[in-house]
Amino acid sequence: MMSEKKALQIFIECIDEMYKNSSPPISWDTIQKKYGKTKIPFYENHSITEKKYDEIKNKYYKKLDTFYRRKLDWFLLDYAPKFKQKKEK
Repeated sequence: MMSEKKALQIFIECIDEMYKNSSPPISWDTIQKKYGKTKIPFYENHSITEKKYDEIKNKYYKKLDTFYRRKLDWFLLDYAPKFKQKKEK
């Protein structure tokens, strides 16, 4: 079974890649430094396409066992950038 430390490292890599692919891009490290001790909903200032979100999440899912995949889902629910709104035709 995977260690919690290794799983957390994968979670951080995943969320970092999501924010680097968000609009506007930012690193997870920068978010931690800027918002770490606040209650500011920083995720509302960044958006990502659903396709890109799924692409990145699936990449990191492959590195995790079932238990930590579920934990990743909850982690992303709390911290991932919001989805970009689709333009109406």
